[in-house]
Amino acid sequence: MNKLILMFILFFVTYELFPQDVEQFILTVKECHPGIIAGKKQLVSKEAEYRTGNTPPDPEVSIGYFPGIPSTAGEKITWSVSQSFDFPSTYTRTRKLKKNEYEEAVLEYDYSTLILLQEARSKAIEYIALEKKINICSERLEHLQNIERSCKKLIDQGEATIIEYNKARLSVTGMENKLQEYRAERDMTGSYLNLISNNNAAILDSADYPLFKDPDIEHLLAEKRDVFPVFGIADKQLEITQDNINLALSGRLPELKLGFASEIVAATQYTGPTIGMTLPLWKNKGKVEAAKAKKELYAVKYDNTMMIVENEIRSKYNKYLSVRDRLETLRERLKKYDPERNLYKALEEGEITIIEYFTELFAYYESKDRLIDLEKDYYLLLSELYDHFPGMNIVHN
Repeated sequence: MNKLILMFILFFVTYELFPQDVEQFILTVKECHPGIIAGKKQLVSKEAEYRTGNTPPDPEVSIGYFPGIPSTAGEKITWSVSQSFDFPSTYTRTRKLKKNEYEEAVLEYDYSTLILLQEARSKAIEYIALEKKINICSERLEHLQNIERSCKKLIDQGEATIIEYNKARLSVTGMENKLQEYRAERDMTGSYLNLISNNNAAILDSADYPLFKDPDIEHLLAEKRDVFPVFGIADKQLEITQDNINLALSGRLPELKLGFASEIVAATQYTGPTIGMTLPLWKNKGKVEAAKAKKELYAVKYDNTMMIVENEIRSKYNKYLSVRDRLETLRERLKKYDPERNLYKALEEGEITIIEYFTELFAYYESKDRLIDLEKDYYLLLSELYDHFPGMNIVHN
């Protein structure tokens, strides 16, 4: 319960204070995603299972009639009503087991929901990156078309060659193709986002990347251990294996049977309460041994799960640090470099040829494109590191 309260506090604080385009979209996905809706329905059925089978079985009614035969006198009639009971501790252990199984199902639902929401947030980040590429390509295309028209005038004036003009035309064509490619990819991504959000991908129009705080790896790991369902599932599986051992041990306890019975034979009748006891001998020995072996298996799996998850988080964190450093370096270099204006000025003054102009310009374009890709990778990695809190911005303090 405390973990849930912590998640809601973090959610509402960040929701009120910062732009929420991506987060509003994720909240919409949470309500509309077919996989999440199906998971909710499955959880309802698990809840019903959790509430059944925790009480003694229904009473048994038995009626018998034995016709008389010549060598005996009369006929025989029997009837009985009985109720069987396991040892009281068995029901306590059964309820505990089913409660833990239901809580595991809730954690698995939470985990599957987090995965689906994280996929949605990653796709939203990719969609935003594509929008940035489309916008910058549109600006570049307009600039290149102006250069093409200028080259055409220079050709008419005899101040440019056909090769230079063709270079300008090919540059325009290449940018047009790239723009079409980005738009097609954006449309495909948008179709997927509409599918999982009941046609609400428009929420992401003009959206920017979600905000995240700079993670500290040890704090992040501690946070995940508190709220990430993977860790909770591993803990719960260990509890369930112990519950199964306890329940198997209960099978060695006697079963009680209470009832009321009647037997009528000729002129004799026996009617009254009955009480019985069943003592199991060896039938549960194998179940106990199997349950203990399963616990040993899950203990090993638990340690392995903890190690794998922590290694994955640390690996992503190291990758994030690498991308962050490369991104900051590239940003600083491009901040001090404004080739579009300087190159065009040099071209106008005849200091460089048109071929040289395009060579330098496209080298700059490649650097800007790499910057957009690094930004996208940077936010995708942050999104994965904070995948235990999808549906909210984790912002700088």
